[in-house]
Amino acid sequence: MIPCGREADVQHILADCIAGRLVVLTSEPGMGATTLLEEGLRPELQAQKFIVVSWSDWQGKYFVSSLKDAIASAVRDQADPSFRAEIETLSEMLERVSKRTSRMVALLLDQFEDYVRCHFHTDISDAFDAELSNAIAGYYGRFVISLQDHGVKAFERFSQYIPNLLGFRVVLGPISQQAAREAFEREAARKGLEIEPSVVEALLQCPTVMLRDGVHPFFLMRGIRELLEATARLKSQVIRQGTLDGQGGPDRMILASLDGTIGELAKNQSELLFRWCNILISPEHHRLSLTEKALTDYAGKLNRFVPPTLAKLTASGILREVAMQDAPRFELAHDCLVPIVEDWWHRTEAALAARRRAQFRVRSISVAAGSILLSYLLWLFLSVRK
Repeated sequence: MIPCGREADVQHILADCIAGRLVVLTSEPGMGATTLLEEGLRPELQAQKFIVVSWSDWQGKYFVSSLKDAIASAVRDQADPSFRAEIETLSEMLERVSKRTSRMVALLLDQFEDYVRCHFHTDISDAFDAELSNAIAGYYGRFVISLQDHGVKAFERFSQYIPNLLGFRVVLGPISQQAAREAFEREAARKGLEIEPSVVEALLQCPTVMLRDGVHPFFLMRGIRELLEATARLKSQVIRQGTLDGQGGPDRMILASLDGTIGELAKNQSELLFRWCNILISPEHHRLSLTEKALTDYAGKLNRFVPPTLAKLTASGILREVAMQDAPRFELAHDCLVPIVEDWWHRTEAALAARRRAQFRVRSISVAAGSILLSYLLWLFLSVRK
């Protein structure tokens, strides 16, 4: 099922793949590139008899051999049960697949910004840059490389190997209001639910979801998910305006969508996350990557809780670990989590400030009452002596 509003993009990429072109898919974070590749492009390529391989795990030193193992596995599943990986280049492997099966491999290389960022000016990157470029220049495979806009500049290092590197580039933008409505209706139909029309309009018109002249897919789907879960808790068959209002409205519902996950953390773990927000998010509202040592140094007296906290935050999908050249680093699991985590941080900071003010007022009143009482006792004592 092609993602709503992306039908033309899928057909564009498919036509370029059939024509033997390298397609570069770029987008801002959260535009749904992975969903487009998996739910839209993959079945279309398979219908054209391509052997489709998706790959996004660029971490560590051995991703090249893992990628080739994944290709061999896909060939076994989709074409030749006896196919096995051998010691050979990517180009040689794709040629062997083509000759054995009379079919071509279509490689969907997703989240490629992780590769160009994590493997830069190393022996691994030098070797794989050349190997991948060689394979793209051949005639035995098709390639779709997907990466976020911030990775395009680093990706351009491939231009020394691949002429017209960005000649067939597809840029994903926001989806239309109509496509967003269809996506909402489709998700509700999957759950057997009806939707009050006012709910749809409220969600699509909220500032968090709106992006330029369209709709931000990440925040749209997050809002839909929260509404579906709230409706399920109420055991209702209709997504109602009252349910949305009960969540504080669409913006508050989306921005508070991590509250439940954070609420499951131990007190010291949530305190560490609160403290780390200062260094995990830049003043320009971008996520930053930090080593465990840097996070430990910033943890202060809570430093002994850092390892279990990182494990918990990674398992819960708030952080992710990235294998960089110097040392593993930790960052927010998705760029689009930045405003959600920032909102939690600001609300937590406001609550702490209100608590400190209340405590100060209590102390001030206590001191004042104590002073009055002391003055009265002193006066009483002096009066008795007279």
